[in-house]
Amino acid sequence: MKKNCVILKWNPAISSYNMSRFLQAIEWEESSSDWSIAQYDRVKAGDQFFMLKVGLGMCGIVASGTITSNPSPGEDWSGRGRKVYYSDYDCDFMVNPETLPILESSVLEDNIPGFDWHGGHSGVVLEDELAAVLKRLFDKYLRDNAAIFADRLALIEKRSMDNDQLYIDEELLTEIQGR
Repeated sequence: MKKNCVILKWNPAISSYNMSRFLQAIEWEESSSDWSIAQYDRVKAGDQFFMLKVGLGMCGIVASGTITSNPSPGEDWSGRGRKVYYSDYDCDFMVNPETLPILESSVLEDNIPGFDWHGGHSGVVLEDELAAVLKRLFDKYLRDNAAIFADRLALIEKRSMDNDQLYIDEELLTEIQGR
């Protein structure tokens, strides 16, 4: 079955999931949660997702992983009484955009024009040809930053520091170290 590429958009300034909660998720390795899905009729369990931070500060891809449930109706987090659908997800990668490199929105915009990389609804499916470009860009980003990520994780472990900077699951870490 074909897997879609879902873009989860996140603006920490207006979301109930603020930057503090995101950094705690990295620190506590809470890689699973749920997110609002605008195109609930196109998203399904098993789809790949990329979380795009929008708004103020560094903007771009800050997480990736897999959608783990089909969308289901839920409470409107904005309080406007809209019909909202949510899917569960599991991250294989999360990065603090304030301390480490991210795949920036400007790079996405240059390589995938015509998609709104700065706002709009969350939980939208990227068309197949655009998804292929995003996946290549993300793979390149991981390769280009693998040494930085490995050094940071080693430093955090050596100093027994709280890690609010980077989460990479073991399978993905092994994959990017082997590239």
